[in-house]
Amino acid sequence: MSHTIALRILALILILGDLESVTVVNHHPDEEYFLEHEVLYEEAIMEAKKLQLYPGPIPGCKICTNTEMSYCKDGSVINDHCCCDGSSNEVFPFVKHTCRVGPEECKVQAGDCAEYARLRECCCHSYLASVCKYYFSRLWQNAFS
Repeated sequence: MSHTIALRILALILILGDLESVTVVNHHPDEEYFLEHEVLYEEAIMEAKKLQLYPGPIPGCKICTNTEMSYCKDGSVINDHCCCDGSSNEVFPFVKHTCRVGPEECKVQAGDCAEYARLRECCCHSYLASVCKYYFSRLWQNAFS
C-alpha cells in the first residue's frame, strides 16, 4: 500500500514538480528575458491549503476530452497562462511556476487566449486544484506521521 502511494507521489512530483513556462522558445541570451511573475513552492503550498474544492460539473462547461485534459496535465496550460494572463491575473497561485518574457511573440498552445480561457475554466483549474490539494495535503500528513 505505501509503495503505491510513494509511486503516486513520485508521479505527481514529476508532473507538477517544476512547471516552468518560458514564453519564448527561440534561443536568445538570458539577458533578453525577464521574470514576469513567479509562484514559489512555499507560496503554492500555502495557497493549496486554502483551496475549497467543489465536486461536479462546472456550469456552462461540457465534459472535457482526453486531449483537453492532456493540455492541463502536460504544462501547456501554464505556458498559455504566462502568455495570456500576465502577472495581474494569477489564476494558478497553487501551482509552482515561473513566467518569463522575451523579445519574441508568445506562442499560445491552445491556439488563442480565448480558447485557453475556456480550457482553463472548464478543465484545467479544477483538475490542477484537486491534484495540488491532494499532493500537498499528502506531503503535509506524511511529514508529521
